[in-house]
Amino acid sequence: MEQPVAIYFFQYLPPWRIDVFNEMARHYQLTLVFWNTDRVGFMYNRDELLQLLNPDIEVIFLQSGISAGTHSVRIGITKIICHRKPRVVFCHEYAPISMQCVLIKLMGTCKFKLVITTSDNVQMASKANWPKRVARRLILRSADKLILYSKQVQEWYQKQFPFIKTAVCPNIQNPKTLLAYRELFAPIQKQYQAQYRLDGCNILLYVGRLTYVKGLDLLLTAFAHIRHERWRIVLVGEGEERDSLRRFAIDLGIADNVAFADFCSSQYLYAWYDLANCFVLPSRYEPYGAVVNEALVYGCPVLASKYIGALDLINDGNGMIFDPNNQGEFENTLSRAMQQYSCIEEIRENRMPYSFEECVSVYMQI
Repeated sequence: MEQPVAIYFFQYLPPWRIDVFNEMARHYQLTLVFWNTDRVGFMYNRDELLQLLNPDIEVIFLQSGISAGTHSVRIGITKIICHRKPRVVFCHEYAPISMQCVLIKLMGTCKFKLVITTSDNVQMASKANWPKRVARRLILRSADKLILYSKQVQEWYQKQFPFIKTAVCPNIQNPKTLLAYRELFAPIQKQYQAQYRLDGCNILLYVGRLTYVKGLDLLLTAFAHIRHERWRIVLVGEGEERDSLRRFAIDLGIADNVAFADFCSSQYLYAWYDLANCFVLPSRYEPYGAVVNEALVYGCPVLASKYIGALDLINDGNGMIFDPNNQGEFENTLSRAMQQYSCIEEIRENRMPYSFEECVSVYMQI
């Protein structure tokens, strides 16, 4: 039986979407159209990521048109759709590209189902500015389905837009893909332990940009008040606050307990999750938090800010949720985590509460 044709318009290719795209390619003749590939701050190697895609996936980089910041109007969308005659068109976010696909659908030039995906959390959805609110309502009126990252945001959308069919697929990767890297970890972890003086230490890991919104100053402050000599914070990533965080650690008297590791990806990143006692994401604001999924797959418990979008992934068996703006609560959470996660199991099992295949199936149920 011939596979139905699908097109997915997405800004750029991040590593945490590859498994979803590959799973979709098992069910669709899939074309990926990337329209904002020069996204500011995107540090991943595009050529390496493209090699991880299923070779049956057609990839198009759509560059012609007008861009203003993260918003782009592209030339050639009608040609792409009408030439391939898709059964389903997927569009990410309420971008001008999504509006262009709505217009093509309304004109009736090519008949297809339109599915919108969004990384909105409840805060983002409820506090959207007026241009986004207008675009969102217009686009959803013509869409056949909306796929969201969490049950919380699904509940919000069902109240605000009861006319649109919704489904949930968290921003997750296939555990089989991630865990296949484990056989490469031993020499990498040995190097990390020597380079950052981690032998005999428990590790509290953070992965991401070193920016104010990530709440790393709050993490260092809380850690300084309850620090234990056997514990080390490891901050993996780059960002404009790197130097100021170094100085802040010195001022707090915890410089010897904080290691700054450079940005890394693939097995060099995943080895950190496998090495750490627990992972912390203390963000003041976070649309989702794909790193939560990565940590949990490697059996690394997660301490998650209540302000991230990935809270559906956290339960009593795999982590803790806290308010980073409440210093007492933050310190109490760190203290409990240091007691509970001081020992690492010899074999750590995947702690994700959901099946990858079950979640991604919503892309095929159109």
